[in-house]
Amino acid sequence: MTINVPNSAKEVSQRATTDVKRELPSSNPKLKNHWLYALVTSFSNRVYDFYLTLNQAIKQTFWDTSTGEFLARQASWFGVYKLSATKSSGNIVVTGTATTSIPIATLYQTSTGIEFFTTSASTIAASTVSISSITRSGTTATATTVSNHGLGSLVGVTISGANETEYNGAKEIQVTGLSTFTYDVNGSPTTPATGTITAAFTSANVSVQSADFGASNNLSLDEEMTLQSPIAGVDDAAYVDFGEIGGGTDQESESDFRPRFLDRVQNPVAMFNDSAITAKAKEINGVTRVFIEQITPTYGQVTIYFMRDNEVNPIPTASEVTTVKNNILTIKPAHTADIDVIVASPTAVPVDFTFSALSPDTSTMRTAITANLQQFFKESTTVGADVDQDAYRSAIYNTIDTDTGSRVSTFSLSTPTADVTIASGEIGTLGSIIYP
Repeated sequence: MTINVPNSAKEVSQRATTDVKRELPSSNPKLKNHWLYALVTSFSNRVYDFYLTLNQAIKQTFWDTSTGEFLARQASWFGVYKLSATKSSGNIVVTGTATTSIPIATLYQTSTGIEFFTTSASTIAASTVSISSITRSGTTATATTVSNHGLGSLVGVTISGANETEYNGAKEIQVTGLSTFTYDVNGSPTTPATGTITAAFTSANVSVQSADFGASNNLSLDEEMTLQSPIAGVDDAAYVDFGEIGGGTDQESESDFRPRFLDRVQNPVAMFNDSAITAKAKEINGVTRVFIEQITPTYGQVTIYFMRDNEVNPIPTASEVTTVKNNILTIKPAHTADIDVIVASPTAVPVDFTFSALSPDTSTMRTAITANLQQFFKESTTVGADVDQDAYRSAIYNTIDTDTGSRVSTFSLSTPTADVTIASGEIGTLGSIIYP
């Protein structure tokens, strides 16, 4: 049954005035300053208030429109609760004198005032890691280590053992991966390098956690933080390692909470099925999409990728992957080994857009197209699936400039011009956008 809710108190008053006139034909309830007019108007206002309250009560009855405490209570019936804000964590690289200890709860601070405490005691040590290969392109050498090096870009490294001596010596490196870094070389030594090559450095890889909650505490590779109380033998400056500092999230917004609750209702959870895995992954604040590949890479295993689309970098960090995996393992069947539950971050494949023509070509239309493409890559891409040409062109063509109401009438792209190929374990992300 449809409830006929008036659009305004005036509409209620007009209806009431008609009723009074019908019952008392000789009266004039429209006459202002008359007691009858005052009664009709005042009661109509109160009746309209009741209609507004009724309308809100109806809205709070249904799960897809309820808000606040009503939505929270309805979701709690299914064991779904709003996710709390979380702290950031990760590792920093500390340099100094070998054998110097860094106590637990040591305070570091970034230049913007974000505080971090070490979560375990560590000791600076002289370390050597074997290098499996060094290749050269121009004056840039790329070293690949046998195991994770745990370095930051501003840690001094000494390369030795290469037969081509130009590769050897104290180097300033740029970390490019968990087991790779680059540095400059002089001359044109043979590539790849030969010999038994090692990298030596003196540092400690120290785990830290932010003092406060929230996404603003996440830090990227090589961001600097400073020791707040001097420790003899420890350099003041420390740097974020390749794993980055992540996992910090704000309290879950209602716009994210409601879809997660409705997804739980619409997809009943059974023992370790896709719905159960997805629900468990999304219990970690910041997880937006989950991609599950059963029987991958082999029978008895499952590979799980996820995204954090509301963050500047939607690709999860190593620490965020660990957090999600640990949560998923809580529902793992007893006969399944932890190693068979593979949780990983997908590899981003940035898709650049170059427009050769656009009409109408205005600043507000460009802004609208950028927003539409951001939304497309946030919602419509899938791990291991090509980015469909018809889909991304449709996202552009259906753009509406909300400032003017105009739609895209024509456009052409120099790139991309076809489906964008995405390999297994990869996902398409939005790269740069160049307008005419």
